[in-house]
Amino acid sequence: MTPELLIVGSGIMGAAVAAEVRRLRPHTRITMVEAGPLLGTVPAQHLHDVAEESERASYNANVAAGVQSMYVGAATAGHFSDRASAAPGLYAFGALGHRSDAMPAAASAWNVGGMGSRWTAACPTPWGSEIPTFISPAEWADDYDRTRRLLRVTTDRFGPTPAGSAVIDALTDAFGAVSAPGRGPQIMPMAVSGSSAGGLRRTDPGRIFPEIVAGSELFELIPDALARRILVDGDRARGVEIADPTGATRVVEASAVVVCADALRSPQLLFASGIRPPALGRYLNEHAFLTGRVFAEPGTLGVGGVPIPRPGEWMSDSLWLPHSGSAQPFHWQVSVGPLYSDDLTDAVAMAVSISVYVPTTVRAESRIEFSDTETDAAGMPLAHIVYEYTDEDLALIERAREQQQRAFEAVGGADALADTLLLPPGSSLHYSGTVRMGAADDGTSVTDPEGRVWGVQGLYAAGNGVLPTAVVANVTPAGTVTAVRAGRSVAAALGE
Repeated sequence: MTPELLIVGSGIMGAAVAAEVRRLRPHTRITMVEAGPLLGTVPAQHLHDVAEESERASYNANVAAGVQSMYVGAATAGHFSDRASAAPGLYAFGALGHRSDAMPAAASAWNVGGMGSRWTAACPTPWGSEIPTFISPAEWADDYDRTRRLLRVTTDRFGPTPAGSAVIDALTDAFGAVSAPGRGPQIMPMAVSGSSAGGLRRTDPGRIFPEIVAGSELFELIPDALARRILVDGDRARGVEIADPTGATRVVEASAVVVCADALRSPQLLFASGIRPPALGRYLNEHAFLTGRVFAEPGTLGVGGVPIPRPGEWMSDSLWLPHSGSAQPFHWQVSVGPLYSDDLTDAVAMAVSISVYVPTTVRAESRIEFSDTETDAAGMPLAHIVYEYTDEDLALIERAREQQQRAFEAVGGADALADTLLLPPGSSLHYSGTVRMGAADDGTSVTDPEGRVWGVQGLYAAGNGVLPTAVVANVTPAGTVTAVRAGRSVAAALGE
């Protein structure tokens, strides 16, 4: 099949682009290439839902910690020596040889489905300063409505149980006065669907774009296909050179190319292709991640006992306290669940995980630099991450510590046992800005508001890297908006 659209990346963003193009232009021939191999027996399936019990157990054991850096620990495939021997998994960026000491926990998925096979499915609604000012509120609202549909966002699968309601009440007493209307403690929107009888299923790329799993005459998925460079004739992209694990290369031509290779590897591919606008790799942003947990006595909160999650789940309630501007600038991610005895037979206490995401300064100095002479273990340009917190960032992190302690006491009482830790940069896995959108081609952006790469016709970027703002909460919902916009633009450009 000769495609009209070539998508680089098989994660949520690539799936969302494909779904939008298929909806708006049903006859489009689409090819999707993915550098990593298949993970499991169903392409792009979420690890929470795979048939293999060992894979499910490993994923749930790590996500139950409530600490996303665990994905870069026990759930990581390890050292990446070469493509031929690399197993599917989540690799620390430094595992490929990159110089990432400034963001030591940075990581990328190496498998069909990308991070869409392992994300927590939290979908806090973007708000306020997270939304680019050059996109009208009405247009963003329409795009986000489509995003919610694609991700199958629900708000009734994880609570509120009586314990969850009690935690919401305690946090409302502590922080309600500084929350904007409608921005107080509440149920977390989740990309989760299904019933208690049938289990809860996470939205993965195969649910967003079912042809990834079922296939069709108009779609081709090519795994183990590293996009080495985008081919450009004059000012127009004409396709991508891909390489298999042996190093053999071939060219896949297409009328439109959309790069959805995450915020670390999308700028790497553009750089390798000689597409190097001034903003490429710059404005790298990630919120600071202050994780913590407090143990609460159910009686203290006025509930009858420790909440027991649904079968196959580790938490009973998924909650959040949205950011509200300067008075309450943090995103709070809160989960409620049991702490089991050593033999896992009894729920001996109630554990409330309270993580605080702290916005950091968006600035050009935070960047990924790429080498013209050195390569990583996959044969792509070697990267060097330059990143540090500003004085303002550090002050806000200290303020977050104080507020987190206040939350611990609100939920567990003044004498409750609690722990907290500022995770190293990269731990959130929520990176943005490196191929950012902008209203004008003025050197501070890589794409226009529709995802079109400045100066190269037929070339688009979509995903978290396109976001130009400091995203306080989880980036996937906002990133998917950019995929919706790019998909719409591609469908229009391809014509009838």
